[in-house]
Amino acid sequence: MHTRTTAGQATIEYVAALALLAAILALAGPAVGAPDVGKLVYGKLRLALCVVGGDVCSSAQAARDGLSPCPLKSDLTGHEVSVTAFSVEVGHRWTLLVTPHSDGSVSVVRTGGGHVGAATGIGVEFGAGPVTFDAGLGAGARGRVQAAFGWEFKDQAAAKRFLEHATFNSAGTVVGQQPTWVSVENGLELSTMFGLELGAKRARDSGQLVGFSGGLGGAIGGRKTKGGLYTLYGRATLDGGDVTLPLMPSIGPGREEWVTEYTFGHGRARELVLRHGEPSRGGKQLTETVMRLDLREPANLAVVAPLLDGGFPSAKANFNALLARIVSDGIIETTVSSVQDDTTGVSGSLADEIKFGGEAKRINVHKQLVSATALTGGPYPRERFDCVAQG
Repeated sequence: MHTRTTAGQATIEYVAALALLAAILALAGPAVGAPDVGKLVYGKLRLALCVVGGDVCSSAQAARDGLSPCPLKSDLTGHEVSVTAFSVEVGHRWTLLVTPHSDGSVSVVRTGGGHVGAATGIGVEFGAGPVTFDAGLGAGARGRVQAAFGWEFKDQAAAKRFLEHATFNSAGTVVGQQPTWVSVENGLELSTMFGLELGAKRARDSGQLVGFSGGLGGAIGGRKTKGGLYTLYGRATLDGGDVTLPLMPSIGPGREEWVTEYTFGHGRARELVLRHGEPSRGGKQLTETVMRLDLREPANLAVVAPLLDGGFPSAKANFNALLARIVSDGIIETTVSSVQDDTTGVSGSLADEIKFGGEAKRINVHKQLVSATALTGGPYPRERFDCVAQG
């Protein structure tokens, strides 16, 4: 014979009663001319289950638990252009990122920068009748400098007014509208590429049929907010390999990224953040994990200090201690988003004794939140109803 506690039995009976009520109203609603009753009941039932399950049920609760608002979706648009001459590549990139969040706020980020690099490689040429084919294998190194400006708005109406009237100057900012934060980043990228080009046999120009590229990169940067806080960060990226076709979206596994952020200001350390973005499903899904540790707590700062002062032999042990501390006393937020990358590009070359090349991309990437969880010191992650209910 098994027994149950009174509290446990009450919880089960509460959920059972809600389920029965939901089923009745979902069937009865359309019959009385109220087809939206089913959706309303479904929403209320999910909220009730959220409360019973101890998950994060509202934006207010998320704020009390120290959780960041979830990015419900984002739209990244822009362009990138590069030109190569004498094996030296120069170019620039501009993007605009608009992200509505689960608490109703909207962030807008304008990023711009330039790059210069060098490339080398080998290739072979073969012909068939009046047509010539070029196949090449190359590698390159590129230095990149970029600046970003971010604005935060309390609701979508304010963000819409900003975007409708904003005129971005050559520096990437808006006259008369001070950004919430600014950042500067300096990085290095290493790449490999394989390309197949097609052209007329005696022509000086050719167009790319197909290209394959991959690489890795690293960058360091700094960010300053209006409130006088500073963030130093390091970024590492790995491109598994993308296939590009003329005027078609690229195909590949996507970019994996790791970021470490250290925030300080007003004479004290504030926060340490570890970020990891992992693509899956051929780059059509992105899992982003954000691990936060409040360094205003002396015990948390004591765990981080050895990583800043210690040598390489003890770095692994110190890092493992940091991860354990984040799990027990920090916050781990995880979001899964679908990704639709409609970026297209075109490239070509002009050759005689000297070869020139160029590439242009139209950037268009959309992300949509699928699920979100948070681990806040408990034994298991909690579902974020405050995010998925709105996504």
